[in-house]
Amino acid sequence: MKYSELPSPVKNVCKAFVGGLKEVVRTKLYGVYMHGAAVFPDSGPIQDIDCHVILKTPLSEQERTDITQLFQSLSQHFPPLGGELDVFFILFDDARKTSPPTNQLRPIRDEWWALHCAHIRAGRYLSLYGPEPTEIFPVASWQDISAALDYEVEYIKANLKYPAYCILNLCRIIYSFQERNVVVSKRFSGNWACEQFPEWAPVIKAALRYYEHTATPDNQRLPQAEAESFLTFALERIREARIPL
Repeated sequence: MKYSELPSPVKNVCKAFVGGLKEVVRTKLYGVYMHGAAVFPDSGPIQDIDCHVILKTPLSEQERTDITQLFQSLSQHFPPLGGELDVFFILFDDARKTSPPTNQLRPIRDEWWALHCAHIRAGRYLSLYGPEPTEIFPVASWQDISAALDYEVEYIKANLKYPAYCILNLCRIIYSFQERNVVVSKRFSGNWACEQFPEWAPVIKAALRYYEHTATPDNQRLPQAEAESFLTFALERIREARIPL
């Protein structure tokens, strides 16, 4: 997807975000790269905006405060997407390594780093600012990718209160292990899983409708009722996919 093809609400948030960053971090800013569902043409309605901000040097405490205020301003002036920015602030030197980098805004690691690198390397990104990311986002090994997928599974186990999200992500993880390809959207993976596992198609289709904001009350209840059972099913499919062919 090209930047010009993004919906206007997404472009408005991105423009304001990059403009605000330029004012806050100035010459520290190396690049801003958007990835995730927004860059997949088959992703459906865009519900959040995923980005990596690459910095030349660390943030100061004042800059962290100013960035937090920038997020608050975006949430206020560009609802609802302005409040759905998922951003990692990463040092340039750290971004060239395969190990998960630490977020400069708050002390958490990007445990999805290998997946993010795979998406960027496959061209599933948009440069919102700065050069194309040819010197950063290294090639991830399958071992690193597997570890990131395992982290996602543990995250899902702890967040089954969001059943549609969890079910579609589990479809994506099954596909990723089975096909050795992580550069796919949740929507694609859900449709793929409906064909592969027709006994689960009603549950997955209900999750897709919820994800696309077209769910009926019955569509909303079904993923909630079946989330734990689908998790058990998915864990077994993942286990089987790990077995060397």
